[in-house]
Amino acid sequence: MFNTIKSLALATGTTAMVFGAVASAQAFTVYTDRAAWQAAVDAFAGSVTTTDTFSNNIPKAQSITLDSGITSTNSLPPDVLEIIFNNNAVEDGVYLNATAIASNTASESITWTFPTSVFAFGADFFDTNAGRLTLSGDFDGTGVQTLLVNNTIGARDGFLGVIGTSSFNSVVFSSNSTFVDGFEIDNASFASVPEPTTLLGVGAAIGLGGLFRKIKNKQ
Repeated sequence: MFNTIKSLALATGTTAMVFGAVASAQAFTVYTDRAAWQAAVDAFAGSVTTTDTFSNNIPKAQSITLDSGITSTNSLPPDVLEIIFNNNAVEDGVYLNATAIASNTASESITWTFPTSVFAFGADFFDTNAGRLTLSGDFDGTGVQTLLVNNTIGARDGFLGVIGTSSFNSVVFSSNSTFVDGFEIDNASFASVPEPTTLLGVGAAIGLGGLFRKIKNKQ
């Protein structure tokens, strides 16, 4: 099952961490706190957030469609992989997959294609390993940027979210290692691009929130 949240109000603040490795003047924003990510998403009047809670089991296959409309596609079909991990499936309330470089037990890449253009993506990750699982996407319109999931979260389990300065249609999970990283995802959320609002308002909304907090603290 999944739920959809519509926002009609302009939020005044958020907490965020700008990923410093982005070679762009329009750096996207990374969040490790779901409430802060959601508040920033809700800053866009008319934005729509969809969250997939993975309530329905979906058998593993090279390509599956999640309840939220996301299409999840492995780079290799299950019959090519050794049956060690439950690759690309939904079971017992979570999404299950594994990735590694040149492995016979996991795909090198897993592509999630959204049912519509989005400007934000976030999810709860579990059982990730440092230096392995990556999340990639063209979050600012300048080309693909990559985050190490565990390293960014700072733990095996936690929330990782991105708000872009350009719309994007997909994200890719892959690995930096030949060692397999079997992982789980829950509460995968994405926010559709608000119309007629443009994504130039992202920086403005975040910047104004920070300014309001500074003014308040000085009073």
